Amino acid sequence: MTLSEKQISAISVTERVCSTISLIGTFVIVATFIGSSAFRKPINRLVFYASWGNMMANIATIISANGIHQGVDNSLCQFQGFLIQWFMPADALWTFAMACNVYLTFFHKYNSEQLRKLEWKYVLCCYGVPFIPAFAFFFIQTQARGRIYGSAILWCWVSIRWDFLRIATFYGPVWLIVSLTFAIYLRAGAVIYQKRRQLRELGGIDSLDVDIPESPFVMLTGIQVTREIACSAPERRSLSADGARGLPSPAFRSYTVTIEGGSQQSELQRPSSQIPSSSFQKESAGKARSDVVDSQRRATTETNSATWAYYKYAMLFFIALLVTWVPSTINRVYSLARPNDFNFNLNYASSFVLPLQGFWNSLIYVSISWPAFKALGSDIRKRLRSWHVPYSTRQLQPIHHRKTSQTSLTPHLLQADNEENRRRSWPG
Repeated sequence: MTLSEKQISAISVTERVCSTISLIGTFVIVATFIGSSAFRKPINRLVFYASWGNMMANIATIISANGIHQGVDNSLCQFQGFLIQWFMPADALWTFAMACNVYLTFFHKYNSEQLRKLEWKYVLCCYGVPFIPAFAFFFIQTQARGRIYGSAILWCWVSIRWDFLRIATFYGPVWLIVSLTFAIYLRAGAVIYQKRRQLRELGGIDSLDVDIPESPFVMLTGIQVTREIACSAPERRSLSADGARGLPSPAFRSYTVTIEGGSQQSELQRPSSQIPSSSFQKESAGKARSDVVDSQRRATTETNSATWAYYKYAMLFFIALLVTWVPSTINRVYSLARPNDFNFNLNYASSFVLPLQGFWNSLIYVSISWPAFKALGSDIRKRLRSWHVPYSTRQLQPIHHRKTSQTSLTPHLLQADNEENRRRSWPG
């Protein structure tokens, strides 16, 4: 069973429309990243690098079936197959690179500068590894199967006679990368859930040392709540311990409650020169504990928001990866199992999702950088409003002010100088 001309035409139109949409999204990524430093977050840097591969893949998909129509031995068909084999798997590798950053920040405390030093390695791996088979396929040809790059129904790629290479060098490695990426996000998700549970229990435990490493989005460090008795020989006690043993004895002249969250520190301290009474101690201790609880609650809220935002963006790239590769993988497995039966629905789904890699990445890029886009839009609106002022008004208004100032001020200055000269010339 083969596809009809009408079905092939529908697939070609879908490929070109989706490729154009992705190219527009990729252009937004490249233009904003290069044009403004506000968009250059660490995770956006990886999206920027990945967008070049998306662009090259979309150049191949926008050719669509024209490569096949030119003949499988034509340079256009061979070039199209080379681009698809090289750059489509690179998107999965870049998603894995983002997952590696998640792993390094959560479990090895990498900061933004350390992650940036790894970028050249990511570029080398994500574009260098798939280049090797893509380039080698140019030179492999047998009498029984012909050249590797040939008709793949949707476009020129690994031909049907070399179908096993699609699994061995394309879909197999991609799904291995997907599995590793999923394992990293699953592990990170378990850690985030554990920390959130600890933070929810913050008010009911003695002390909490939450060690959430620095992420590409925000700088997060430990949160520690302690209570220090200020006396000649200071000692640290937990809040719950004080509740169990009673308040400090009157011999202690002051107390200090310290809340540490990241690099910020808040301290509540009474002057040691003042000796509070027992009732005043109770009132001050209650107020201090209330301030501690409020500060804890604020720190908990900020930490939860930042951590979940970080994990959310990482997972969005993984979801986009699944949306891209699940339908096309099902189609290729079906074609491998039944090579003589071409399913239009599966082929059409593949032609729809594969060219949209750049589009999904651009959507996530915009969601991550939305505050920067709002600031950019506000700046553009201000410039447009300034351009609406007539040119003649902008030019004549300063001249008018200068003439007014000269005609109004010069006579007064001359008159003042003349009077001063007359006073100096008169005797006495």
